[in-house]
Amino acid sequence: MPGLSKVCLFYLYYFNEFLKLILAFTPTNTVWGHNAGSKIYYTGGTIPNGTIWKDVKDFSYTPSQYATQSKEYYYLDVSAPFKINEAITSWVDLSSVSIIPPHSWSAFSLCGLKNSTLVMFGGDFGKPTPANLVFTYNTTTLQWNNPVTPSQPLNKVTRSVCDFRTGKMYMFSVTLNTVNASMNIFDTESLTWGVGSLIGAPSGRFDYTATLLPNGNIVYIGGVDSSGAVNLLTIPLYDINGNIWSSKTTTGYLPTPRGYHSSVLTKDGHIIVYGGYVDRNTLVPVTDDLVVLDTEGSTFTWSKANVSTLSPPSRCYHSATLVDYYMIVAFGRNDLYLPSLTMNEVYILNKVTNLITSGLMNLNLLI
Repeated sequence: MPGLSKVCLFYLYYFNEFLKLILAFTPTNTVWGHNAGSKIYYTGGTIPNGTIWKDVKDFSYTPSQYATQSKEYYYLDVSAPFKINEAITSWVDLSSVSIIPPHSWSAFSLCGLKNSTLVMFGGDFGKPTPANLVFTYNTTTLQWNNPVTPSQPLNKVTRSVCDFRTGKMYMFSVTLNTVNASMNIFDTESLTWGVGSLIGAPSGRFDYTATLLPNGNIVYIGGVDSSGAVNLLTIPLYDINGNIWSSKTTTGYLPTPRGYHSSVLTKDGHIIVYGGYVDRNTLVPVTDDLVVLDTEGSTFTWSKANVSTLSPPSRCYHSATLVDYYMIVAFGRNDLYLPSLTMNEVYILNKVTNLITSGLMNLNLLI
């Protein structure tokens, strides 16, 4: 950073507390969630059968060997405050009206110009795979649809982000069981597909997170490519306005490489990254499971975060959603179970403050 030669300021982010909530209705283990207004919608994933992860010898497992794919679909109403040590009663189960077959590893986003449509694409459906891989749910009319979309790409394992200004979903994708990349762009209004540039794109990868910044850059953090967990020193960016790939070399604390973590964007440009694994074959969790990337300014800076209360058990393949000043973490798995039988829990990361260690100087709230 210009003007800071030989001088480094190390930031530690102190989060007030992680709050554990009790579930009155207990959905089985799912990992895909997205918020629409005061509701967080969850769908798909895998339901454990009790297999202990260390006993799994073939890491190219299929869900039917150790777990069952889910077609569950439900939402968590977050319009009312949660009370600690009281059961959450605001789960609403919509599985009976869902037309989606059992599935996992799908892209799932709130999109559309009116912010009222949840869109799911692709993933692992087992056999047979649906001919039309796009499913939509209108949160206003409460109607499902499985439209025919011209030039539909091959089935992909992907993560998606939505540009609410245009109603377009961006999916940097890999074909199942490969790391061959493509940038697929889905127009949720016209139900048509396009492709983005791959010039300067990073290696094909999965188990990453994608976060869209207000300036139009999608930030790709972590994941796994053909060489293993991706280093977090250099961050790939895709500019949706110019259809251009670039990258940022980060400064500050360098987090452990990781896959299938979660990330949420705060209102002032900080990306909170939580959880993940070091090795996909063993699911060994990262030790620095809460880190923050400051994307404001010309330099991206990593910082390690600390929580004043006990953090939840380390996890991956979970869901994290930012609601106002809180990050809501749900479900997931760890290195013991596939997925974890003990992770049907919801945790809330409370309000955030940050301190400069050299002067213990209070700054503004992050979110």
